[in-house]
Amino acid sequence: MRKKPLRSLSGRRDFELVFEEGISSASQHFVIYARLNDLGFDRLGLSVSKKIGAAVIRNRIRRLLKEAVRKIVGELSLNYDLVIVAKRSSKEGTLDDFVRVIRRFLFKFTRENAVISQG
Repeated sequence: MRKKPLRSLSGRRDFELVFEEGISSASQHFVIYARLNDLGFDRLGLSVSKKIGAAVIRNRIRRLLKEAVRKIVGELSLNYDLVIVAKRSSKEGTLDDFVRVIRRFLFKFTRENAVISQG
C-alpha cells in the first residue's frame, strides 16, 4: 500500500494561522507548532534559517524532518497543519531524535484536543 504524499503549507497566511491559532512546544532541536485543519489531510511547513549552516546542512535537516513527520503521519490520521522551526542544535539531531520528539508532541496535542472537544 502506497503512503499518501505529505502536503506542504504553501502561503504566508497558512504559516501565520498556525503561529497565531495553534499550540507550540520547544525541544532541544526545534520548535513545533500545530493547528487542526478541516482539509482532511496533513500539511507541513518547515523553517530552516541560514543561521543554521550551509545549504547542504539545511537540506539534510529538511529531509530528516520530512521523513520523521512521514513516519508518524503514516501511523495516524491527524488532519493537522504543522510548522517546524529548526534551531542551530538540529545539526546534531538524528532521524530517531526527531521522530521521538515529534511523536511526543503530537500525542500531547491530540490528547489536549480530545479534552477540549469533550468539554
